[in-house]
Amino acid sequence: MPQQTEKTTFQHPKKRKLPMFAPFDEQAMFTEEAGKFAGFFVRKTDNMVVEELKNRGLLLKIKKVKHEYPTCWRSHHKLVWMARREYFIWTNKINDKVMEAAQKVKYFYDSPKNRFLAFLKEGKPWCISRDRIWGSPLPIWVCEKCGAKTLVASKKELVEKALELPGKDFELHKPWIDRVILKCDECGSRMIREHFVLDVWHNSGASPYARFTNEEFSKLVPTNFLTEAVDQTRGWGNSLLIEHVILTGKPEAPYEEFLFQGFVLDAKGRKMSKSLGNVLEINKLLQERSADISRFYFLWKCSPIDSMNFDPNELKGRPYQVLSTLYHLHNFFMQNAEYDNFDPKKHTLQWATKENTLNAPDRWLLSKLQGLVREFTERAEECEFNFALSKLEDFVVNILSREYVPMIRKDLWSDDPETLNRRLAVYSTLWYVLKTLVLLFNPATPFLSEALYQTVYKELDDNLPETVNLESWPTPDTDLEDSVLEEEFGILLQSLPIVYSARQDSQLKRRWPLAKAVVVAPKKAHDAIKKLEALFLELGNIKAVEYADELPEVDSKRWAVASEGEIQVLLDKIRDDALEGEGLMRDLARRVQAL
Repeated sequence: MPQQTEKTTFQHPKKRKLPMFAPFDEQAMFTEEAGKFAGFFVRKTDNMVVEELKNRGLLLKIKKVKHEYPTCWRSHHKLVWMARREYFIWTNKINDKVMEAAQKVKYFYDSPKNRFLAFLKEGKPWCISRDRIWGSPLPIWVCEKCGAKTLVASKKELVEKALELPGKDFELHKPWIDRVILKCDECGSRMIREHFVLDVWHNSGASPYARFTNEEFSKLVPTNFLTEAVDQTRGWGNSLLIEHVILTGKPEAPYEEFLFQGFVLDAKGRKMSKSLGNVLEINKLLQERSADISRFYFLWKCSPIDSMNFDPNELKGRPYQVLSTLYHLHNFFMQNAEYDNFDPKKHTLQWATKENTLNAPDRWLLSKLQGLVREFTERAEECEFNFALSKLEDFVVNILSREYVPMIRKDLWSDDPETLNRRLAVYSTLWYVLKTLVLLFNPATPFLSEALYQTVYKELDDNLPETVNLESWPTPDTDLEDSVLEEEFGILLQSLPIVYSARQDSQLKRRWPLAKAVVVAPKKAHDAIKKLEALFLELGNIKAVEYADELPEVDSKRWAVASEGEIQVLLDKIRDDALEGEGLMRDLARRVQAL
């Protein structure tokens, strides 16, 4: 029968106060109480029972149903559900307090929260005894004569009550503990220990009380945050809560916040198992890949509550690209900043603002960074690590590397003393932005963050804290936010891919300058592009731009056209000798650099 059916088969008679009937022994063999089935293993009698019911006219229907059934983790044999004598904590008697305590906890996702609360609401008695060798012994002794029971709370009490001890410094585990004989207070006879050990979850739930003194306990419990796999709704999360309510007598939880997480599966979505040969050895993984890439991948790939398919080959993809980009952006910064003797203590953002050397791209990047800090922090505080790191990924790879750096690269090519302050303003922007990014990356990639902090930031400013871990967490600077500028750059960055698309359709390389472009768009887009026209021309590699409200009739042989949304771009494909020569020089320069 299915697991739930067997439980129900036991519960229904109990509700009707029928006597318990369990005609089998510890080896799951039927006893004499089972009549003609005596001596048979319970699983071998299915057909015999069906035949007996049929002969007595008691069989209504027989049908085979495919369903999941628990098996032994080692032998994989089917388990047998047995009614037997055990010890329980009657948690149902304190269920109201347990539920009240659980409701006060902050859970980060509704699914595990509902699962946990639904499990607690059932209020089932907790079986704390186990028939095993190793574990904390159940500290209950039973009189051999009168059956009286006593619970011993300490080793000191045990020694004081003992008739026989297995030595002076004996172990409080099997088999030594079973050699301790007590004297019965009721009749004076011998008392022997119950052979059970405690459920390991009882030990786990008692860990704060076993570990701390009363003073330490009052300071450290409840703890701020705990996290475990989602199966711990029935394990550690449950046992900690119940034992805390029992031992304190209060409807309070031993933790303020709990994050239940999904499981790590193999690349095909299967549970990792030695029998399947798909277990991922962490030491081997760390030898082949860095710890930081692994940490980033775990947090970035999916929501913490979702089980993830861990594929080591994916570490070489986007996670590597993100961290590699962050590293090379620091190299780019250091190579240029050291050349111009950039001093972060002197050349600050305040200095650049006072000197009026921050350009539109700098102010746009700084504004975007404030939004990143705000959203990253909010997401991370809610344990939405995948969303937080996705925002960080987009900022590093796209906003900073692919969009901002091309905008300011030309400013850094000059070594003219007259443009030094402009270059220093770029460095002050990069210093502020990159340092903030390192702080945001630090929880996910502590080794890379510390390495960059020491080799870049401490190298240039020895007044900084000794380690990145002593830095304050970044907070948004509202003075640097500019929503209007962000919207204008959004339009600019929407229009440039249209230019590139038109070039690609007409096989016009980006390095080849074009004479003119026509932008057909609403007034709002026109105004934004006009304000940032110098960037539009430079990044699009175009000499001039005109604006139109409607798409003009043009010769398709001369004009390349592309569009997206409300913006359309026309490119003049005709190039004179001067444009051809400039294009050849750019192509030659690229080839020389590639040598």
